[in-house]
Formats: sequence, structure tokens, C-alpha cells
Amino acid sequence: MRSAARVLPVAVLAAAWVALAGGCGPQQRGAEAAAANPAVVSELILPTGTASSSVTEKSFVMDWLVLGPFKFGEADFGGDQQQPAAGHAFARDEAGLDGTQSPPAGTAWKAHHFTGNAGTGQVDLDAFYGAIEHAAAYAVAWLDCPEARSDLQLHVGSDDYLKVWINGKLVHTYDVQRRASTADQDVVKGVRLAKGLNRVVVKCVDVVFDWDFYLRLTDAKQKPVDVKAKAK
Repeated sequence: MRSAARVLPVAVLAAAWVALAGGCGPQQRGAEAAAANPAVVSELILPTGTASSSVTEKSFVMDWLVLGPFKFGEADFGGDQQQPAAGHAFARDEAGLDGTQSPPAGTAWKAHHFTGNAGTGQVDLDAFYGAIEHAAAYAVAWLDCPEARSDLQLHVGSDDYLKVWINGKLVHTYDVQRRASTADQDVVKGVRLAKGLNRVVVKCVDVVFDWDFYLRLTDAKQKPVDVKAKAK
């Protein structure tokens, strides 16, 4: 977990969120949620014309506020593949999750800096939750973008199923069949980010064995968007 040295002033984050979303109500709650969880607020560095296309550990979002685990039975969703688990809402208002919601019984919110474990960029939920089977979890992060963009690409991978929301909009679902993960298994083009804070929610569902996901962004030419801890 990140140290207290990364704590951001509430007013700074609140102002950024209000600028993003227009001001009051749910947006104000979002600003407060980001300010309450500064360890999962990251700054994006957009690539320039001379930027390298090499993918490094800086290319991946690794700081997440995780909610889980949501356990389910091995026959709850039918068959050995259990694809319907990807569409099941284990928490209310999945798209709106931001850390302010009370965790359901048996679950908890935990901020964590993932370190890759078996592969660069791996968010290893299997290690985080102690290798349990038949479970789902949500992961929330805030990405501070220096300018509005509508041409970015989202690169994700997962073991097993995955859904991704950005600023409350569902942008990707993988629910075809169980799979072993690698980075960049799925690519979503035309991803929009606003200037300032953008909230990302990931739902990752495990049937058996490994449980993890990868998430990074690139520009339209697939040059990586670097991610770093937000300065105070």
C-alpha cells in the first residue's frame, strides 16, 4: 500500500472532480471519494511524437481500491465455464462504485499497490485474496488526465471474465470462455477521458485457478500512456 506521503489535499481533488463532471451531487461525492483514497489516484503522462512504443511497468495501472471477495458456488451460474457470472451484479450500482459504498457482508474495501508478481502489469487478485476459487472482485482507480481525449485505446487481459467502466460508462466486457491471462488480450479503441480525474471500475470474475487482470492505455498509434503516482 502506498505511504501517507502521497496524501492529496481534499480541496485539490474536489476541484479537479468538479471540473470534470460539472459540479454537485454525485460529482461532489466522487471528489470526496477520490480525496479519501489518494493512494489510488494516478497521473497519466500522454505520449509525445518522439515517445517510445516500448511497454514497461510504468504503462500499467497498478494502484487500485479493491472491493471483495464475492464468493459464489461452483454451480451457481451453470456449467464449468459459468459465463453468466460476468453479467451478475455482485454489488449494487457497479458503474458507480467509488469506495463510499458500505461493503456487503464478507467483503471489504482495501487500497493496494500491485507489483506484477507473475508478469509486468499483473493485478494478481489470486495472491491478494489467498487463492480462493469461484469469486468476483471490483477494483476502482482514478486517472488524472492532462487533457480531454477521445482517441485512446484500452488494453486489457483477464483470468477469467472482465467488465470495465470509465466514468460510469461500460466500455468493455469479456465473457466468452475461461482463459489464462496475458496483457493486451483485448483492445478497445476510441476510449474517452475527460481532462482531470477519470474513474475506472473493473469487475474481475474467477472460476478456478488463477485470478488476475491487466489494464493500460495507449494513444491511437499504440504508444503507451505512462502512469505514475499523483504528486501532492
